[in-house]
Amino acid sequence: MTASREQILNKLRAARRPFPDAPPRPQPYRPLADLTGASPEALLERFSEIVTALKGNVFVVKGDKGATEKVLELLQSHSADQVLAWDFKHIPVRGLKTALKEAGITAIHPDLYDELRAETIEAIRGVLVGLTGADAALAATGTLVVSTAPGKGRIPTVLAPVHIAVIKLDQLLPNLEAWVGERRANGLDLMSDSGNICFISGPSRTGDIENILILGVHGPNKIQIIVKT
Repeated sequence: MTASREQILNKLRAARRPFPDAPPRPQPYRPLADLTGASPEALLERFSEIVTALKGNVFVVKGDKGATEKVLELLQSHSADQVLAWDFKHIPVRGLKTALKEAGITAIHPDLYDELRAETIEAIRGVLVGLTGADAALAATGTLVVSTAPGKGRIPTVLAPVHIAVIKLDQLLPNLEAWVGERRANGLDLMSDSGNICFISGPSRTGDIENILILGVHGPNKIQIIVKT
């Protein structure tokens, strides 16, 4: 047994290129989209283009007032009088909590970690919209980076048919590598400070064996991103 194992390992060690027909890895590494040094406006243009191609929507607004008005407008368009929301300290819009209350919209912060889990799930089953912020946004792929922590659970991003996310312009990064590099530069671990990290690129989608695209099977069928400048 030992001799056979060594023979196999020696063959693997000797094979510099086990797949001789495979093209060599490009040198240097070429990112999906070269956005190095791109301005915030260029990143926003790329992000909007990709999100739109993925059948999402991007709305660019000015300041807290513009963001609040756009959130209320979108909620009204969905006839939503309730919303599954992150804690408002994680949504970068000052005064949003008060504005929703004055508009008669109830913000629900679902907690499924107590003895009332079943009752909570039943109560939020019919809520149409989830409202969150995001950790970052990646321009190259039109992606939201969303981590979980107290006050920012997964339920608002996956349960409701519509997901509205609000981000600031300075949260836009060129690509995933830039996000990883930023966290490392700030001394942050990639995973250990959060129970879950998701990368959301457009609405939930799937395709059957006939390659028919279907939205919303495993999550929201609509994603609307508000970018606050």
